[in-house]
Amino acid sequence: MKKTILTTNRMILTPIEVSDAKDIFHHFTAKIATFTYPKPASVIEDTLNFIYYSLKLREEGKEIVWVARIKETKEFVGCMGLHQMNTKTPELGIWIQEGMFGKHLGLEGMSEIILYARKYLPHDYLVYPVDKRNFASRNIPETHGGIIKKAYQKISASGNHLDIIEYWIYPETPTDYRFPTILFQGDSITDCGRKRHVFYDLGNGYVSKIMPQLPNTVIINRGVSGDRTNELLLRWQDDVIHMQPDILSLLCGINDVWHYFKWNKPTSPKIFEDNYRKLIEWVKHDLPNTQMVLIEPFGYPIGELQPSWEPLIETLRQIVKRLSIEYQLPHIPMNQYMQEWKKQYPMEEILPDGVHPSPLGHALMANVIKKTMRQLLMEYQLRQCHE
Repeated sequence: MKKTILTTNRMILTPIEVSDAKDIFHHFTAKIATFTYPKPASVIEDTLNFIYYSLKLREEGKEIVWVARIKETKEFVGCMGLHQMNTKTPELGIWIQEGMFGKHLGLEGMSEIILYARKYLPHDYLVYPVDKRNFASRNIPETHGGIIKKAYQKISASGNHLDIIEYWIYPETPTDYRFPTILFQGDSITDCGRKRHVFYDLGNGYVSKIMPQLPNTVIINRGVSGDRTNELLLRWQDDVIHMQPDILSLLCGINDVWHYFKWNKPTSPKIFEDNYRKLIEWVKHDLPNTQMVLIEPFGYPIGELQPSWEPLIETLRQIVKRLSIEYQLPHIPMNQYMQEWKKQYPMEEILPDGVHPSPLGHALMANVIKKTMRQLLMEYQLRQCHE
């Protein structure tokens, strides 16, 4: 079979050869094998046997295992495979050496292999099995619109327990697939200049930044600048219940404090908690299958936000946290992240007025919120598998 060499921006992917044995033997360690079925070779002869078998399957047109290396340095990155190529459901596989973690090289290489498969292999879908705890690897099928279709457990050759979810990456999204809906609700931090007369406009903030990272979802922004929990209650029926989202994110509270101190609008921790509880109970009653996510309010004592406001803001944060525990809802401690980020950047670069995020602040928030949303989307798709 003709050698198929693939190139990406940073790498060259060359079909595996015997000369690669030393690098594979050295880098496929017990840590790498934590989430994979094969176990590390105890002697290099085992690695050679794997390569010989892979070469045989390649000659038969059944698989290609590529060895990825950095273009400029030829440094070994890992192995990336396309298996069961003689079927309508080829399977993808990958492992990256530890020194290359965090550089998104796996996504870069596998994206090229997926393009290759779509161009040259007639298939119904590509299979991507991965342990659900392996978030870095899950990012690959999720980026390419993979849909979770199976879930099962197995014991690896090393004796590790694997909790596998199986993504299917279709050439085109199936017409019968129902896209899950995520609705982001809140005040100006969520609103962020959205055009309210345009149904799917997401504004310029964290909601718009998170959208490209969550393919195969419908994302709706219903944040309204200036809203307190009082105003949220007034529009909850139209802007939440009527929408029937699968996932609902709620970020509010800062206006309950800001408007109290600046414009003397009545509030108290009890009013805030009563309102917040009503919002949750309304969803629980009318949308029992909707998963809520509670994001705590945050701020820096600069600009508009006065240091003397912090005790009340902290009280509201504790209320949100307590309600998340009471109702068993995911809780994002955004203020904790804000405190960590100000160690890396000046506060003015994150929240210029102490309340509203900058583009950098919104990007940091999106990266945090994305992690929770990915988990909830996985659970949603797993439920779909069992229905």
